Amino acid sequence: PEGMNRRIVLDTNVLVAAAYAPASASRRIVAACLASHLVAVASPAILREYEHILARAVRVDDYRDSLRELLEKLQIVEPSETPRLVPEDRDDDKFPAAAVAGGAGWIITNDRHLLDLDPYGAIRIVPSGGFAKLVWGESSD
Repeated sequence: PEGMNRRIVLDTNVLVAAAYAPASASRRIVAACLASHLVAVASPAILREYEHILARAVRVDDYRDSLRELLEKLQIVEPSETPRLVPEDRDDDKFPAAAVAGGAGWIITNDRHLLDLDPYGAIRIVPSGGFAKLVWGESSD
C-alpha cells in the first residue's frame, strides 16, 4: 500500500519457513526484500542468530543462496537498548529492539510470544500470512 513503512524485521522462523515452503507468504516476503520492495532490518544479534540457524536448519541448497543474498542486503542497526518484553523468551527481545532502532513498521514472526506483543508502539507484529494479506491482499499461509 501507498505510504506504508516498508522497513521490516524478520524473525528467524520466517527465513526457515521461506526455505522449506516455496509457495508460502514467508517466501514471498523474502523475495520482496531481495527485490528491494521491502527493507529487512536486523541488529548484529539477529544476524548472528540467522547465521547460526541457517547453517544448521536450512538444507535446501538451491534456496540457501537466496538467504545468503538476503543477509548481504540487510540494513544492520545497533539498538541502544534491548528492553525486556517477552517474559517467556528473552531471546526474542532483540526483534522489537531492532525494529525500534531501525525505524521498522513491522516485525514478521510466527512466534506466539512475539505476536502477543502486537502492536508494540507504532510497530505491528504479525505472522507472515497476515502480513501478506494486509500488504498484498492474499490469504495464503
